[in-house]
Amino acid sequence: MATGFWIALAFAALPLPAAAQSPPSTPAAGRTFLYQGEATSILGRQVLGPHGGVVGRIVDVLVGDGNLPRAAVIDFGGFLGVGNRRVAVTWSSLSFSPGTRTITLDMTADQIRAIPQFRQPDKPADPPVSVAIPPDPKVPRPDGP
Repeated sequence: MATGFWIALAFAALPLPAAAQSPPSTPAAGRTFLYQGEATSILGRQVLGPHGGVVGRIVDVLVGDGNLPRAAVIDFGGFLGVGNRRVAVTWSSLSFSPGTRTITLDMTADQIRAIPQFRQPDKPADPPVSVAIPPDPKVPRPDGP
């Protein structure tokens, strides 16, 4: 009986084959809470011009290498998707008012019309995306202040 005991003990000390071992468990994802007013969704939200009128809606956000938003793609004009055009504007040209949930673009309708249409690049060799930057109000314009 002593021999059988030692044989059983020897087999118990051997590692289990890889198929019989349970996979290493990964830690469960944690969670946090965003309370009312701390964050808001912006895709599909209307964008107001500097005078308060609706100029378009946000359809995409372009994120840079630093994981921060660089630009917003805004769908302007048209009716029911006909005659609209998409333009990219720099993130800093948007103002967010969380209390009223409004998004304002610091560009006039004429400035928006002058922006080239946004084209999503398909491959790295495509030209870079043109992103509009509002003019600096401190710089005098040729046609007056």
